[in-house]
Amino acid sequence: MIRHHPSPTLLLRCAAGQLPAAHDAVIEAHLARCPNCRAALVDAMAVGGALLDQTPKVAMAAGALDTVLAQLDRPLPPVAPLKPAMDFVTHPPGRWRRVAPGVATMTLAPRDATGTRLDMLRVAPGSGLLSHGHHGLETLCVLQGAFDDGIERFAAGDFAEADDALDHRPVALPGEACVCIFATTGYLKPHGVLGRLVRPLLGM
Repeated sequence: MIRHHPSPTLLLRCAAGQLPAAHDAVIEAHLARCPNCRAALVDAMAVGGALLDQTPKVAMAAGALDTVLAQLDRPLPPVAPLKPAMDFVTHPPGRWRRVAPGVATMTLAPRDATGTRLDMLRVAPGSGLLSHGHHGLETLCVLQGAFDDGIERFAAGDFAEADDALDHRPVALPGEACVCIFATTGYLKPHGVLGRLVRPLLGM
């Protein structure tokens, strides 16, 4: 059973198109398993549409309609289909990179203009990350297995979000390897000398 979900504020930001694409991808991974959050996102988008309907109308610039219609005739650039995040567990889109004993990462999207990147994380049972904080928003969805960060327990389908107020140390629980998809805006803030030495090697 899914116990952790995106906050209402985060879902509203998603509905309003205010999140970097990497965070949207993590939310979509959670929505694939959570009908309640899918319904909440639809409601949030409906609220946004209603607010737009109430926005005072303004006159369009001369020729605006012709400009828009001309755009419709342009061919769309080819776009590679995005695999459902849950398929990444059995058919990874890239190569795992070992970054610590029992810990591997895979880059899905490099850091963009907002300072946000999208990655996957695989942690062997009993292994964990170094204790760290955050310089910006982090979102994560568990695809397989489970972990405990010393504050909460997260299992498959669960969603986690963190900001610069959270310090934690995730450790994978016994059973199958814990696999997550996660997005980070800004860099992680590792604690201790070892963490500060390792962070540049991870690029996170």
